[in-house]
Amino acid sequence: MQAKKKIAIVGSGCTGIAALWALKGTDHEVHLYEAEDRLGGHTNTVPFKYGDKTVNVDTGFIVMNSATYPNFIAFLNEVKIPTSPTDMTFGVSRDQGLFEWSGTSLSAIFAQKSNFFKPRMWQMIFDIVRFNQFALDLLSEEDESEIDISGANGSAKHVGEPPRQQSIGEYLEQQGYSEAFRNDYLIPMTASVWSTSPDKASLEFPAITLIRFMWNHHLLTTVAARPTWMTIMGGSKQYIDAVMRDFPEDHVHLDMGIQSLSILENEQLAVHRTDGEREVFDHVILATHGDQAMEIIRDIATPQETEIMSGFKTSKNTAVLHSDRSLMPKRYIAWSSWNYITTSPSPNTAPSVCLTYWMNLLQHIPSLYGMVLVTLNPLHPPKSAQGSWTYHHPLYNAAAIRSQKLLPRIQNTRGISYAGAWTKYGFHEDGFSSGLKVAVEHLGAKLPFEFVDSTFSRGRRPVLGKMDHTAEQSYLRSGDTHWTEVGWPADSQEECAYAARARIRDQGSALLQRVQVEQGSRAKIVSKSRSTRIDQGEHVGRQKNGKELKQQGT
Repeated sequence: MQAKKKIAIVGSGCTGIAALWALKGTDHEVHLYEAEDRLGGHTNTVPFKYGDKTVNVDTGFIVMNSATYPNFIAFLNEVKIPTSPTDMTFGVSRDQGLFEWSGTSLSAIFAQKSNFFKPRMWQMIFDIVRFNQFALDLLSEEDESEIDISGANGSAKHVGEPPRQQSIGEYLEQQGYSEAFRNDYLIPMTASVWSTSPDKASLEFPAITLIRFMWNHHLLTTVAARPTWMTIMGGSKQYIDAVMRDFPEDHVHLDMGIQSLSILENEQLAVHRTDGEREVFDHVILATHGDQAMEIIRDIATPQETEIMSGFKTSKNTAVLHSDRSLMPKRYIAWSSWNYITTSPSPNTAPSVCLTYWMNLLQHIPSLYGMVLVTLNPLHPPKSAQGSWTYHHPLYNAAAIRSQKLLPRIQNTRGISYAGAWTKYGFHEDGFSSGLKVAVEHLGAKLPFEFVDSTFSRGRRPVLGKMDHTAEQSYLRSGDTHWTEVGWPADSQEECAYAARARIRDQGSALLQRVQVEQGSRAKIVSKSRSTRIDQGEHVGRQKNGKELKQQGT
């Protein structure tokens, strides 16, 4: 057991609350600092008023799922906070309804009947199926150095300079995906999930990181079942209240930002507050955004700390609670849980984008309260607005992913721990798990449940089912296809899992296409063009017992 320490937690979002909860069972003296006048960060439940009635609504963190939030859900069970299944659907509305679709049903996909006759719409659908099946190849090729560098027990492995990831924009260009798929599906999806404007980071997002996230969250699923999505009954603030119920009030410092840290001669840390006072601690957990942590340590940062922490940036977003239907799709059939509302760019202007959450659907708010909506960065000031809040969300690009890989080098040095959703994918589970992790690994806290790293919740390598293979073969057999035999006998389908790969050049554009493997026979390459020719290249089989099978092409 560690000696008793005086610990400062800077930031009371999900990360700081998680660290505090884990440390409550230790002998440490814990103090919580929050720059705002409330606890919770993105966990922000507020009252929505309709006439003489009031209902609680979440304006930041809203939903979780049963597959990729293991630690947060285990915590909710421990503190006896109930959840309820919810609906998670997504739709797009462009130019005040000139183009709309939604994934709620087949009829909603063609919310505009005219879309049924538009090649652009069918190209988007075709590319969605193609992306869902073939983007997984990147995970199969993923280099071990690109995989999370902390061990199961949290101990950092020795890490070299992480390789640069290909961006999703580069991947789409290389693979020849359509503009319709990019602008009407993937960019809206990425911008919505990470609350980033499409002109900031959507196409810069590292491809493997994006595809790993989408795979874990069952967003690359054409036909298979998806996990159950849930919301906290009565609002997410309930779990904050449960944690703070028996925590000493004089150890909670609201409206008290931290400006900087300094290191004393006895190696303790002086925390310099915004009121001009300072307090001395043995350990500090910076449970803030990454760029905020950088500002706090700036005066004492080593060159290595500066290099790593400077890779983390955020985007600023405004959430407005309102009931203005003009910030929803024009057609009711296209209404979804998440609604991406945008205008097309003109020669002199960038596209305007906002995201509207339909809270009646997401949090089971009855119609007797009227229309309850939360919009991020509304295109125009909403009518009947009841409040607005500013949130910062992590930006993900090559620099951020590189800094994530290198972060273990500076963790728990000089009595400073770094924690936050920005250390992983940027979601509530990531932030909460990060807070638990530093409390356990750096300060000896014990959890009442087994800590789970959800980075590889579906495994390191995709294992597809029969329905996935059917969808894949449907794609390969569609349109103008032909078969070309190559001289590589495969011992069994199992040995190569479900496919092999080949590098194919199609009129100068490098494409990655599947190779169908028949048991005891030669591999057969499927191409989508009569002009395809096979270059000298490498055929790469799926793994067997962790060993990759390779054979030079002929």
